[in-house]
Amino acid sequence: MIDLPARTRRISGSRLLDLCQARGIGSVIDPFMGLPMHLNALKRHGIAVHGADLLEWFVRAGEGLVVNDFTILRDSEVAEVVEMLPGRIYPTDLFRAWDGVFFSEDQCRYLGVWHANVHGLRSDGQTGLAVVGLWHVLCHWLLKSKYPDDLVDVPPSELAWHYIRETERWVVGNGKRNTVRRGDFHSTLGAVRTDAVYFAPPGRSGAKRIDARVWMWEAWWQGDPYLNVERLYRDTVFGGRVNDDASYDRAIGEVLTASEAAPFVILQSNAREAARFERLVSAFRPKVEVVAPDDDEIYIIGTK
Repeated sequence: MIDLPARTRRISGSRLLDLCQARGIGSVIDPFMGLPMHLNALKRHGIAVHGADLLEWFVRAGEGLVVNDFTILRDSEVAEVVEMLPGRIYPTDLFRAWDGVFFSEDQCRYLGVWHANVHGLRSDGQTGLAVVGLWHVLCHWLLKSKYPDDLVDVPPSELAWHYIRETERWVVGNGKRNTVRRGDFHSTLGAVRTDAVYFAPPGRSGAKRIDARVWMWEAWWQGDPYLNVERLYRDTVFGGRVNDDASYDRAIGEVLTASEAAPFVILQSNAREAARFERLVSAFRPKVEVVAPDDDEIYIIGTK
């Protein structure tokens, strides 16, 4: 059985919005955005948002949730995603390696069908929404395998239809230019100027402990069930030998250095690491404020 952590990195879009509104922040960039639901929440309230990540499926999701202002998937288009189209040859054995390990034979077949259909969509916005919707199907299946009596059995196409249609409620425009990109933090922060840089630092050896729901969906998007996402992080600031305190502090310092142009930097931490990050931010910003709603959600805000 695959391990599913009970808690993952928590990012509250509403809490981040409160912090931005209280300080008059009109634009935010997250160079390690992950699934950008928090950026979508800020966008919904008129803040210009920008994000980046090294995993391509996160970027595709951002094209649907962050960049996209009006495109949705209509019923006929959802149908073209969730089922086999007549006359088309599908790679139904593309994810056979997961059969009996993570999923059933039928589920693996649908993963291959959805992979082909999503890659054939006509716009980046539609693709991003489909990627997010189908990712929720993956999460449902993994939870179902771990807690078989807690979730109802739903046919794959019906489940996919439900989750993709749910994405419509996240499509919103804010009259601003919002962007996402695939790249490291140096190129991202050098390309876009914003009022604030927000980031939640990954833990030490974060790539080796990446959640199955994240790496499996990158493998699905790439069409490679054997994909090792650790290689994508190996040469990055947090990917090398950052197990020791000094190396990890230097990595945080590199991000803070690259963020110097922004009037604000907002670093999210928890009670265990807050004092450490407060010390690091203080070395780069003359004014540091700590906002601590609870032990798992602490914000260190540095101001010029």
